Amino acid sequence: MNKELHIEKTRYTPSIELREGGIRLEGRSVVNDPQPLYQPVYEWVDDYVKKVPEKTHIDLKFEYINSSSTKWIFEILKIFQKDPRLLDRTRVNWYYEKGDDDMKELGEILRSSLGPSLQLIEVPENT
Repeated sequence: MNKELHIEKTRYTPSIELREGGIRLEGRSVVNDPQPLYQPVYEWVDDYVKKVPEKTHIDLKFEYINSSSTKWIFEILKIFQKDPRLLDRTRVNWYYEKGDDDMKELGEILRSSLGPSLQLIEVPENT
């Protein structure tokens, strides 16, 4: 079993919670060099899927994410495609605020690459 990994949210980075059965990223990801932030996440997930978990829920709630961070998220999500058994056991929820067409479109792009396990979920605007 993987040790849990928690990374606190900052002004430029999301909160990250990685635990058995659940992955959650929430906030903004606007760092110029996202590798120091996302490399440990990538490695944790890569190790995690080797045990072929029964179920994994992934919640992605970005207020905003820049293109270099998006590439890392895509690479992390692609890890779940390495083993066909993981496809039925993984659910990805992509949350976007009502009216945020850019984040909705990004979720649609990810879904077109990752398949139906990615669900788009509209949430009310933060006021």
